Amino acid sequence: MNTKQELIDAMNGQHDGMAPPALFSQTGTASQMEACGCYWPEAFFDVDKLMELALQPSKLFGFATVRIPFDITCEAERMGCTLDGGDSMKQPAVTGSPYMTESITSPPELMPVDEYITGGRLAMHLEAAEKLSKQYPDLFLTASMLDPIGVASFMVGFEQFMMATFMEPDKTLEWVDKVSPYQNEYAKALSEVCDNIFILSGGSEEILPAEQFETFIGGNTRKLLSNTRGCFTTLHCCGITDNILESLAGLGATAISVESWKDPEGIYERVKGKARLVGGVDPIGCLMSGTPKDVIDSAKKCSLIGFDVIMPECGVPPQTNNENLLALSKYRES
Repeated sequence: MNTKQELIDAMNGQHDGMAPPALFSQTGTASQMEACGCYWPEAFFDVDKLMELALQPSKLFGFATVRIPFDITCEAERMGCTLDGGDSMKQPAVTGSPYMTESITSPPELMPVDEYITGGRLAMHLEAAEKLSKQYPDLFLTASMLDPIGVASFMVGFEQFMMATFMEPDKTLEWVDKVSPYQNEYAKALSEVCDNIFILSGGSEEILPAEQFETFIGGNTRKLLSNTRGCFTTLHCCGITDNILESLAGLGATAISVESWKDPEGIYERVKGKARLVGGVDPIGCLMSGTPKDVIDSAKKCSLIGFDVIMPECGVPPQTNNENLLALSKYRES
């Protein structure tokens, strides 16, 4: 049986036996939508549908977790960016921003920081988190958010932002520093109603050279983490982390979530003693495309290696079948 307490123990480094399974990343799938009648894209924008769909991994498969939201665009939307609202199998995407220009400029004045979390879907997600924590206290509640560089790159435009990190790094750093207080405020508010904050970091080496990690990621992420109170934090980084892994693990998050399925033993040895390591299951090759046995074998292997929590290493693909999610939830019983 999966319980919230064993996840708390695992995040505190105190679990015994096999590591508990969990879902800290995106959880929505087509089969779950059909089961509860709450579908994308409505569940991105309606608090009740968001909550009901988020509860399905617990109701259908027995996970002791609930995770919100299902996409990564709410902060950019709150800052004035325009969205493609997604559809039944696609998450919302940023399509435009009032701050996009041919060449990057210094950031303008934005809304007061204390207004940031009072409107848009940030306020909706905080409402959902508060309701879920009160109505389902036996579930381990995780909410996700972007780090400052992620929000800044949406606002400026991803290509412009990446080019400017090489050509005009001081200008891009102005944007990251400008956005940072807003994300700190959001992190603080989430920490008051959640058990865990899943912070999506833009620090992968495909996006940012390793030598710029401390300048763009390190300081602002430490500030963000220092604004959380009374909850766990999980720092997630998609993509290559070969040269920044120890730096990620040393920023102060409770746990890190990185791509480890190619070398789980090596990743664990490098992270051990610096942060908890969560993940171990390849979301595409194993969870979506594999068999229940593949999922169980992968979960058991990483538990034996020493992973603290077993979960997908990125968002659950919407096409993932029920059998594989059930296998992950029940892997310790096989």
